[in-house]
Amino acid sequence: MKRAIIVHGWGSNPNDWWFKKEKKILGKKGYRVAIPLMPNTLLPKRTIWVRVLRLLVPGEKTVLIGHSLGCPTILRYLEKAKKPVDKVFLVAPFARDLGLNFVPIQDFVSKPFNWGKIRENANEFYVITQKDDEWTPVEYGVEVAEILGARLTITEGNDHLQESLDLNLINDNL
Repeated sequence: MKRAIIVHGWGSNPNDWWFKKEKKILGKKGYRVAIPLMPNTLLPKRTIWVRVLRLLVPGEKTVLIGHSLGCPTILRYLEKAKKPVDKVFLVAPFARDLGLNFVPIQDFVSKPFNWGKIRENANEFYVITQKDDEWTPVEYGVEVAEILGARLTITEGNDHLQESLDLNLINDNL
């Protein structure tokens, strides 16, 4: 069975933004969809967030979709994944310090990523970033896309792709 896992970001939850709408769309396409409530979203811990994702046992027929802090969570998961996943969509991603001087978020990106292992653990990568995003600058998304060899989409706007995300950017690539 095809599966999809949507990983929300800092201070968020499964009922925010476009997550439930995407779950409904994916369900109609035959996906079994999980949107886990990540623990302690205001003071997240990398090891715990990655463990939550690991417990969902992503595999070859799994699509991972991350938003904001959900993106480095997925990348950290893929560094140690036992099985590769099918596709990864990173929405408003970053893989380095955002300059917020906020230790819980820095913990997700403070050590170097094992990009080779990450690339080995997914068949395809897609990065969707926003031209004037005030939280994750466009160049951060471009950097992630270049490192991963991902298909890159840059959209207009500055809402951190919370409400303005065109879900066809995901669904047309499934």
